Amino acid sequence: MDMDLLGERWVLHPHRALFWSAKRCLVVSDLHLGKAAHLRKGGLAMPEAHDDRTLQRLSDLLATFRPERLLILGDLFHSAHNLAWPSFASWALDQPCRIELVPGNHDVLAHERYMDAGLIVHDEQYGITPFVMMHDAGKDAPKGTMSGHVHPGIVLSGPGRQRITVPAFLISEERVLLPAFGTSTGLHPVTPRPEDRVFACTEREVIEVTSAVAPRTAAHR
Repeated sequence: MDMDLLGERWVLHPHRALFWSAKRCLVVSDLHLGKAAHLRKGGLAMPEAHDDRTLQRLSDLLATFRPERLLILGDLFHSAHNLAWPSFASWALDQPCRIELVPGNHDVLAHERYMDAGLIVHDEQYGITPFVMMHDAGKDAPKGTMSGHVHPGIVLSGPGRQRITVPAFLISEERVLLPAFGTSTGLHPVTPRPEDRVFACTEREVIEVTSAVAPRTAAHR
């Protein structure tokens, strides 16, 4: 789905990514790679395939859009260094585009790890006019913020009191909130603000569901 954001043309992709054609920039957030390995270290059972699926979807997007830049809005890696990092580093070094990270609360690796993987690490607020890229926008974010962190899910209602929660983009003149890209992240049901347009991600397409969002009382976190 194509749409204008602050006068710039973007593509909303069902893989929970945004592509800025004028800047040849692909934007994703919240991969949480290494989460399974981290939880297994703590004795919890967790499938190993999540990282492979996440990176395969990212590889598919890079092949589709052929961006010059891949910008990750935080929480690239879930924890301190573990055995999952070398696989990502090897993948990153094989990519033809620049890979850039706006760090999030989970990005706690030593800076040398990111450098060795060929990543460019920005400040926690990184401006690309007219947008401010960051991980957690919070309540006092400037206009034009593009962020993640929340893992937003939207509750949709169907016949027979059926309900389903799906990942979604929340978009207004003030902010763009991205769904989490990683396959192991889960969803946090959110209440759209009155000015938000809501775009649900299915496996095949992005669909505007602004008028169909089920009412909830939970606040944004």
